[in-house]
Amino acid sequence: MGKILEQIYKIVEAKGGLPGRVKLAQKTGVSKQQATFDRDKAAVVKRFKRAATEILETDIEELLK
Repeated sequence: MGKILEQIYKIVEAKGGLPGRVKLAQKTGVSKQQATFDRDKAAVVKRFKRAATEILETDIEELLK
């Protein structure tokens, strides 16, 4: 299960709403549903963190704590 990916999706959706969620899916190529079932591979997590930081214009690491 993609616990980190799922958590990033929840944060982006809470802070950026549906538009933020859509942007995250577009930037990562991974839907919210797919993120729930995918494993938290290092390269994918890195891509998600970078995309979320761009979308929210804040460091996602601070919000993951």
